[in-house]
Amino acid sequence: MNKNLHYITFQSFPMFSANTIVTMKMLKYFKKKEYDVSLIFPGRNKVKSSEEEILKFYGVSEKINIYRTNYLLPFGKINFFNKSSFRISHFLWSVFIWLKYKFNNVDYKNTILLTRSSWVLYFFSFSKYKIVFECHKFSKLTKYILKLLRKKYNCGYTFSNELLKNCFELSKIQENNTIIAPSAYDEDEFNKKEHIKNENEVIFVGRFTRFNKDRNLDFLIEAFSKEELQTYKLKLIGGPKKIAEQLRSTIEEKNVNNITVLDYMPQAQLIQTLSKSEIGILINSAGDRHSRMHTSPVKYFEYIRAGLKVLAIDFESHRALPYSKQIFYFDEGNLTSFINGLSTLSKKNSMKYSNINKYSYDSKVNSIDNLFARLEGLEPPTL
Repeated sequence: MNKNLHYITFQSFPMFSANTIVTMKMLKYFKKKEYDVSLIFPGRNKVKSSEEEILKFYGVSEKINIYRTNYLLPFGKINFFNKSSFRISHFLWSVFIWLKYKFNNVDYKNTILLTRSSWVLYFFSFSKYKIVFECHKFSKLTKYILKLLRKKYNCGYTFSNELLKNCFELSKIQENNTIIAPSAYDEDEFNKKEHIKNENEVIFVGRFTRFNKDRNLDFLIEAFSKEELQTYKLKLIGGPKKIAEQLRSTIEEKNVNNITVLDYMPQAQLIQTLSKSEIGILINSAGDRHSRMHTSPVKYFEYIRAGLKVLAIDFESHRALPYSKQIFYFDEGNLTSFINGLSTLSKKNSMKYSNINKYSYDSKVNSIDNLFARLEGLEPPTL
């Protein structure tokens, strides 16, 4: 009998967000490993996209079973008390899903579970299912739940970097069932054709806000308005559209002619644009702990797969990335540091990232598949 993988998540689909893109990529590559793959999520969106529309939105051609559950909870339905309504709704939806599996007798012997929900992890840990929790961010709730599960052998854990893992007091059992799994790139999106780099073309890709906070893009606008960077061209690609329009207005008001703001574009077009750029930017605000310490940006792995040189704000999270010694860093808010870094980096020869295939989704899914085997007693723990 084929193995079934169920990805249970409190996300919404489809959405222009790195998190949902990562989820769909993971499912795509588990399907390539001949799993029968299912995505289970709450029907929060007012517009209910079909399975075909969701797969097309993410450019996934593989067959993935998509199940949108009934959703009568407050988060996403009301526009106030969002933090409280999210917590309550997340908890109740997780209970609902757990009970549904329990009373429908979903085959636990041939079904493995993957989730980024700490509540889903908690409830299913008390069943016979093997479940792996993808931890992308620190929270007090997650820390508390992991403490409660210190003796659970059926739970596995992935962390985006060692800094995030070290925020949690893991037991010996949990340590043995843990891997570090940073973000990844999709090899299918990159063709073997070498693209000629546009000299002095710099790019930033991603949401223009993070957790509804500024990503420090005004700093980039100010930097590229300086005389020293007039020979460079900057492309900002992302959204939401409201923020993109605000950035365009700021650029126009400041009469900056070497910056272009582009809305979200299809992934194939984005990869083509990346591949022709010379330098990729990693920037964020120090006001967010996740950005400073724990983030593993998907765009970084796309940058390096496309052969870009990388200039990054000097955060511990960026120094924890693979190939971090090949990144050039600048001090937050320091225009001189940024301009000097960009100038020095542009004069460097093209970067070579050895064994980069280790950071493909194919490799990442293989690592998680091996972790499931470890939970089943088929593979010894990593020492």
